[in-house]
Amino acid sequence: METKKIVPNSLNTVEDILNMLECKEISEIIQAIEKGYKRYKKFKNGKFRWIEAPNDDLKILQQKLLKYLQKCLKCPQYCMAGFKGQNNIKNAMVHRFMREVITTDISHCFPNTQEKYIRKFFAEELGATGEVLDFLVALTTYNGYLPTGAPTSTLLVCFAHKEIFDNIYKKMQELDVLMTVYVDDITISTHGHVGNWVIQYIKNSLKRHGLHIKKSKTKRYGYKYAVVTGVHISQSGKLLAPFCIGHSVIKALKEKELTAMSITKLQEIIAKISYIQQFKPLTMVKTKNNAIKQLKKLQKNKNI
Repeated sequence: METKKIVPNSLNTVEDILNMLECKEISEIIQAIEKGYKRYKKFKNGKFRWIEAPNDDLKILQQKLLKYLQKCLKCPQYCMAGFKGQNNIKNAMVHRFMREVITTDISHCFPNTQEKYIRKFFAEELGATGEVLDFLVALTTYNGYLPTGAPTSTLLVCFAHKEIFDNIYKKMQELDVLMTVYVDDITISTHGHVGNWVIQYIKNSLKRHGLHIKKSKTKRYGYKYAVVTGVHISQSGKLLAPFCIGHSVIKALKEKELTAMSITKLQEIIAKISYIQQFKPLTMVKTKNNAIKQLKKLQKNKNI
């Protein structure tokens, strides 16, 4: 007979699952899972990656599960994603004023995060077993791996490999090296120097879970300047939005007036300006306001 592990905030009965997901019948969960995902290619800079987007019902359940996990799990010190308040800007802030910064990312992190590591997480951390464990795994995986478009994936990628990240983090502390993980991006920095053997140590550690780092993706920055998870860190420690974002907004405005843009394009412009304003609040304020007015006008006409 299988013994259920009793842990704080455990999910080890079907009733626990139903209560957490606010469902009356387990059939609601099964139907959402069976509707599956829409898989499509997302292109950027001439390359593409697969996106697995859950159906609306499944996405709602995943969002509820994510909220539950955020509440009952403690965010690791190095984890900069998956929890409220953690983001790429906060990630970059950790590495300001450092003499040397090294950034790298895990290749195909989500598709290489196998189901067995997700299953182990739910079993060990939430005490899930049997049918309940199967439901949680089915809710959060796609064809045996983490789907890129699921709300839960960003948090789960950290906890699926937490044992490895913990070991690397402990080693970095021994070396007086700062380390953060933002989804699939790993950044380390120090006031001194990081030897190549440290990078190799990280690579060898990740291989235990079938994760790999490409040499071309590893970048080393010198004294007090770096680009970390899309954020520029100046020599003075000031954080700046990538210049390409501002340039893309200006280019779009030169090519077409706001009144001639589609709803999707206006939303893109507003999002980019909002991101820039996190660093420079007074940048393009008038343009953003005009874009918002035009967007509301188009949305109103669409609903008439």
